[in-house]
Amino acid sequence: MSAALQPDPHTCVVARFVLFAGAMTRLSCIAVLVLASAAFATGERISITGAAAPLKDTLCFSMTCVPGGGRDFTVAGRAVKGGLELTVTSSAGQVRLTHVARLNESGQVSSTDLVHATSLVVQAIEKGPLAAPAAPAKQAAAARKLPKSAVAKR
Repeated sequence: MSAALQPDPHTCVVARFVLFAGAMTRLSCIAVLVLASAAFATGERISITGAAAPLKDTLCFSMTCVPGGGRDFTVAGRAVKGGLELTVTSSAGQVRLTHVARLNESGQVSSTDLVHATSLVVQAIEKGPLAAPAAPAKQAAAARKLPKSAVAKR
């Protein structure tokens, strides 16, 4: 055989390394995907009822959705004037969250509001009841009132 037809020993080493690195990269990607999905699993068993169906895809990804029977939490939804009211209730009957997601012009919850509502539901399930927001109208009304001594008489 001539020298031109013989493979260079360094080329064989590089080719083997490239093949090995490609296989390891694929294996690493698969391992990351498997381990990442386990990181999102919280183990809570939830039931989604009523108009809360839009949350099913995102909540059932990280928690175990059950149609009935033993469950830790129930996520219920119902239509209210101008929005969709979501309620998270524990198996003991404690209400952990009541949130109203507003509807857009087409009568659906916008994607931004849906993501926000989903994060509130997950937070209520994992961390417990969420504190109700302070009433800003009462605070604003109190701030607008001025004491009589502050009002100048003409």
